[in-house]
Formats: sequence, structure tokens, C-alpha cells
Amino acid sequence: MKSVKLLSVAIVLLFSTLAQAQAWEYRSKTDQMRSTTTRFAEATSTNKINFAAPYSGGSYLELTLRERSKDGLNILFTISKGQFQCVTGCKFFAKFDEGKIYEIAATSSSSGSVDTIFVEDEAPFLEALRQSKKLIVEMEFYQEGSKQFIFNTAGLKW
Repeated sequence: MKSVKLLSVAIVLLFSTLAQAQAWEYRSKTDQMRSTTTRFAEATSTNKINFAAPYSGGSYLELTLRERSKDGLNILFTISKGQFQCVTGCKFFAKFDEGKIYEIAATSSSSGSVDTIFVEDEAPFLEALRQSKKLIVEMEFYQEGSKQFIFNTAGLKW
């Protein structure tokens, strides 16, 4: 019985380690016409939030790093189902590991999409991501108020 418990603990630790190792997904996209490549690193929140209808069923938050030749680095958050409460000059709060809470300036998408916001000052945010293992963000959502999402940020290669 004791060996079964030890084996169970070992399996849980293994899967936990594998999940942390694969927190980031990387991809690239080539524009054939312009001969340019856009790079992406993406992480999905480890928790989901249940919003009211029509967004019920659980919403995840995706964190994306995007680098393209025309405008450099962009860091954006996209909600799978829901709407950010952000028109212009919005903000959210971020906590890296067990550090202090930062107020982060953000902006809405230039395309008018209500499910995406962009970090305004990318460099310090990226540096904090590189050094962290965990990120908690608190953001305002339309008719839902403030909600918190958690990310495993360990092992970012950017």
C-alpha cells in the first residue's frame, strides 16, 4: 500500500513538472508576400472564470507575446468568452510570483475587438515574465467586475 502511495505521488509530481515545462507554446507565421515572419509565445490561464450568459461555460485568458517586423513586440491578453471593460487608457493589476502588485497601463485593440487588450509598456512586463514562474492578473470585464487569472510563466524562452 505504501508503494502505491509513493507511486501516486511520483506520478503527480511528474505531470506537474511536465505541465510547468509546457506552459508556453511557440509558433511563427510567415507572410509570403512581404517575406516577413511573426513570432508568437502563448500561455493560457490555469484557471477559468464563469461569466453570466451569453459567456457562460467558463472563460480562459490567453497571454500572447507577438513580435513582427512592422511594430516590434506586442504583449496582449485575449479572453476566450467575454468582453474587457476597456475603451481607452485602461489598466489592470499584475503580480509576478510573490512580489508586489503592479498597476499596468493597457489599451484596447485598434481593430475594435472587445476581447483583447494590449500592454502599453512591453519591456518591463517582458522582463518580469522572463524572471517569474507565476503571474496573477486582475482585470475588469464588462458587467462582471474584476476577475483574477493565474498563469504558469516558468521557462519563457523569448
